[in-house]
Amino acid sequence: MISGFPIKAILFDVGGPIIDETPGNIFIHESTRALISEKLGREISAAEFDEALHRAIISWAPSLMRSVIWQFLKPDRDLTNFLHRKIADEVYSQHVNITLMDGIGEVVRTLAKNYMLALAANQPVRVYEVLKQTGLMEFFDSTVVSGDIGLSKPDSRFFLEICRNIDVCPESCVMIGDRLDNDIYPANVLGMRTIWIRSGPHAVQEPRVPEDVPDAMVKKMIDVIEIIERWKKDEGSS
Repeated sequence: MISGFPIKAILFDVGGPIIDETPGNIFIHESTRALISEKLGREISAAEFDEALHRAIISWAPSLMRSVIWQFLKPDRDLTNFLHRKIADEVYSQHVNITLMDGIGEVVRTLAKNYMLALAANQPVRVYEVLKQTGLMEFFDSTVVSGDIGLSKPDSRFFLEICRNIDVCPESCVMIGDRLDNDIYPANVLGMRTIWIRSGPHAVQEPRVPEDVPDAMVKKMIDVIEIIERWKKDEGSS
């Protein structure tokens, strides 16, 4: 249900809305498969890995790579967490070339003229240095991520902390994300407006409950501008 509060802030997930993760996923998947194979002492085939990834997606696992690692290494929690951290370190220390989503530059610059912008992403603190290279972070009023807060999506407290950081109530925020479980559901239950960018591995998701349904769905980021402008006009006519 669309909030009746005026829109004051736009929250962005990083992977999907800002960064096109498709190229990077190849690197992440191969690195993860190699590390798991090393720890198990046998080669994990690409088919095995893809099956585990599919199970992670359809089970709505909050972290795909953590779920994949766990499927091969359970019940070893410590080793699972260790490998997950190691993958994150490799990604941000070696794979620094990022691909932006088409249109995100125009979206950010346009929306920043009228709204506060904030990141709302499950990312380590070091992601800021990577994103700073894009030149887009200067338009953001808040760049804290889960690594700064110590909470992560889909925990609603994560979103409340972002709102406190920018001093805007949830009902006056729009959340843009590529996952129904991590982005849309928790934002919906807090009264935010929600836009689902249906791309990447989670594009196959279907709503489990009414609260999973986004207020709008796009396949191209540039379409976000038109949606928010329409909502803004509706505010003036109500």
